[in-house]
Amino acid sequence: MNKDEYKKLDNQLPIFFKSWWLDAVSEGGEWLAESYRENGVPQSVFVCFVKRKFGLRYIVMPPLTQFLGEYSFAANSLTDCKKASNYYIDRLPRTAFASINMSHTFRYWSPYHWRGFSQTTRYSLVINDLSDIDAVFSKFDDSKKRNIRKAAKSLTINNEMTGEEFYSFFEDDLRSKNQQVSYSKTLFLKLYDACVANNAGAILQAVDSEGVTNGALFVVWDSEAMYALTYTFPDKYRSTGVGDFLMFNAIKLAATVTKSFDFEGSMIENVEQSYRRFGAKPVEYFQISRINNPLLKILHSLKPLF
Repeated sequence: MNKDEYKKLDNQLPIFFKSWWLDAVSEGGEWLAESYRENGVPQSVFVCFVKRKFGLRYIVMPPLTQFLGEYSFAANSLTDCKKASNYYIDRLPRTAFASINMSHTFRYWSPYHWRGFSQTTRYSLVINDLSDIDAVFSKFDDSKKRNIRKAAKSLTINNEMTGEEFYSFFEDDLRSKNQQVSYSKTLFLKLYDACVANNAGAILQAVDSEGVTNGALFVVWDSEAMYALTYTFPDKYRSTGVGDFLMFNAIKLAATVTKSFDFEGSMIENVEQSYRRFGAKPVEYFQISRINNPLLKILHSLKPLF
């Protein structure tokens, strides 16, 4: 699909599908889009991110992007869903393998199964109704409430941290743990600038009475949801309750700009449990994958033996 034509659909799409988001996160690869039409009118779109390594092309998720793949503009019959899915599968670029996280709204994956794809069900954690923030807070676990009240006595939240300062703070925190940021500073700043320019993102910074940053959280949103994209706080500040305090303030911000709050979930047990203590509910989504390269198929089949 012509990208200029695709950009005309931006206002109808979730944030991860918007052309400016895809332009920002497609470092080291390219994003491709297709639309399924009836009577010339787009009924849905399909977006994927293609990279190349060791001479092989492959489809994966770009950094900081929760979901792509199929997104429908309207509720369609299963027959129409099947037609659209087959249309997209037929037009997927030739790659050694493909792995795509579909959005929460994608519910019918059978056409992909019939065409050789496998599926893994994953979960995000979501607070669906933000209309009454007091009611939202009342559903928090007692431990979350205590942490938030404790933090409120020593910390304040502002939005003064720049994208560059956030990345450096995050980088320093991970370096102290012998880890590193999984995406480049250039990519992050490009994405941060695009989100700010489109009124779709903000950094929440938690500082103490001495002006020392205890933690920071980068959130993004569209008309349906806010996403806790990435956050960081050094272990030495964990006891202040900074993590829960940042999340609560993000939830309060979300209530002013959108309908729900998505923690983006985790398949790590203790992280998932922490998000559930905010009263968030698990929402499933599908990870669709297919291996096309014969050698990769053999290697994949041998994995259980090792």
